[in-house]
Amino acid sequence: MSLLAIALALAAAVFFAVAAAFQHHAAFHEVRHRLFDVRLLWRLLHHPIWVCGQLGDVAGIVLHTTALHVGTLVLVQPVLVSGLLLSVPTEAVLDRRRPHRRDLIGVAFATAGLVAFLAAADPKAGTNRPTGAAWLVSGVLIGVTVLVLLLLARRTVRGARSGAYIGLATGVLYGFGAALLKTSADLLTSHPLTLPLHWEMYALIGSGTLALQLNQSAFQHSSLAAPLTTMTLAEPLVSVILGLTAFHEQIRTSPARLAIIAVAALAMAYGVRTTSTGRRPPTRARGAAVRPDDRGDR
Repeated sequence: MSLLAIALALAAAVFFAVAAAFQHHAAFHEVRHRLFDVRLLWRLLHHPIWVCGQLGDVAGIVLHTTALHVGTLVLVQPVLVSGLLLSVPTEAVLDRRRPHRRDLIGVAFATAGLVAFLAAADPKAGTNRPTGAAWLVSGVLIGVTVLVLLLLARRTVRGARSGAYIGLATGVLYGFGAALLKTSADLLTSHPLTLPLHWEMYALIGSGTLALQLNQSAFQHSSLAAPLTTMTLAEPLVSVILGLTAFHEQIRTSPARLAIIAVAALAMAYGVRTTSTGRRPPTRARGAAVRPDDRGDR
């Protein structure tokens, strides 16, 4: 079942990567909007390439849900990072240019770091339904983390770094959503008629909607690599933390494995730093100017 879960997660990663490149192409060349301005989503709905990206996300979600049903949260989520290797070249094709070298180096380190983590962790299954207390504590910590990251993004003047902070906040929400999705998928297969009676489904919809808005706002700040790298890393890392704490999943903790995990963490950190610093943002399309009321975000 582990091989099936990995295969499904890899397929989901491909769909998510292409979808992200399509959505970024539309969002970055759109007029800059404030962080929670829903008019951004309304304008993006009129971009065919953005709609295609959403369809790709739907396909990815179906594959992702199936992978979570047959595999552990700790196993499935890190595999999704493999889509990073495809997203940057796809963005370059859409922009009719060569991929930036720093972007390729950054996503390569980030991907290698998570692959090493997955190999060292060797995750084992836990429960499918955390307790109410575990959900409450997790929800509060997730909310505080997202708020702090958004405040940091607002105080940051550099486009790529600001986009990275918003990408982190988005990834945290996606990681929380993956935990909700796992529980909802289990309820759907075991008691489908009672799913609307469980709060997890509505929390999943709410967190997913907020994450979608933040996702597109992050894409407006810089090239794809900075926000997508932090977003893609944050999601599985948050999922791993929730898997270990709320779902009682387990990873191997021998000294050798912990050393590999530490090196993997350094590789991921270097990947994030590489993609979010030291490079000028790409040129926006004509007419995609920053709004005067967004000067604080620049």
